[in-house]
Amino acid sequence: MRALLDTWIDAQAWIFDTFVGPGLFRLGLMAWYEPAFNAVEFVMLGIVQIAVIGLVLRVIERRWPLEAGDDRLMGVDRIYTVLNKLGVLPLVVFVVAYPITNEIEQVIRVVGVSPPRLEHLSSWFAGHAFVSFLLYFILYDCASYWLHRAQHSFGWWWALHSLHHSQRRVTVWTDDRNHILDDLLVTLMLAIFAQFVGVQPEDYVLILMIGRLIESWSHANVDVSFGRIGSRLLVGPRFHRLHHARGSGGERNIHDHNFGAVLPIWDILCGTANYDGRQRPTGVEDAAIDADNGRGWLGQQLAVFGRFLRALTPRFIRG
Repeated sequence: MRALLDTWIDAQAWIFDTFVGPGLFRLGLMAWYEPAFNAVEFVMLGIVQIAVIGLVLRVIERRWPLEAGDDRLMGVDRIYTVLNKLGVLPLVVFVVAYPITNEIEQVIRVVGVSPPRLEHLSSWFAGHAFVSFLLYFILYDCASYWLHRAQHSFGWWWALHSLHHSQRRVTVWTDDRNHILDDLLVTLMLAIFAQFVGVQPEDYVLILMIGRLIESWSHANVDVSFGRIGSRLLVGPRFHRLHHARGSGGERNIHDHNFGAVLPIWDILCGTANYDGRQRPTGVEDAAIDADNGRGWLGQQLAVFGRFLRALTPRFIRG
């Protein structure tokens, strides 16, 4: 793992030193040296993820599809994937989030508080990097679970997150279908959480890459389960597809189950897991939200922002 990380960092440094760094110097933007270096990594991660999604996951999905449907609905999700995975939207989010997380880091240093690195708690972890990484991954996934529940619990946040659920044709491209504000909130909170638990940059990168690939796979349009035991250890397409099920009748809140991004354990412990195995159509019952399927990327962003504003000021809108 260490050799792989070293190769990755060397490639990142070469790209930055060859192309990005000289451009920043000529434009007099050296103050953005560190953020730009991190932006290179976003793009590298995105290229790898798009390749895996398009050349591996999508091939599996097309070979063994669960549901037939209008493939044109996937078009806008591909746009979301390209914008997110190639770092265009993450860069916008990063430019906003970086000053905040940097200020928090400075405050922590001033007050003399050191994040509780596992290696500081026990010297044993220093010689067992893989175990240390797994524990950080578990902590990160736990935080993701609770943030996901928050997206469904607060009306204003659901107004944003509903865009992700409005897709009637859930596929491996759907994972990145999010509003910019939703991405900003989640990214900022997870970055702050990672700082406070002491996740190191190299671990954080690997956590993001593995986690996002698993999340892309869990949205696949295939009926795949990892078996009775395996499906309780790792989120798969069948488990997560229920989370995207369209509510109806006595199951209006069916999507309030199976929140886990990678590990189902949080759903099991908190009573939100559902393993009934029933196949349900995906999407939302609310016609106003379902209308997202007829909009392009910009139209969706504007419509969802309108829902967000109305959710924040319901009394004013109602008069």
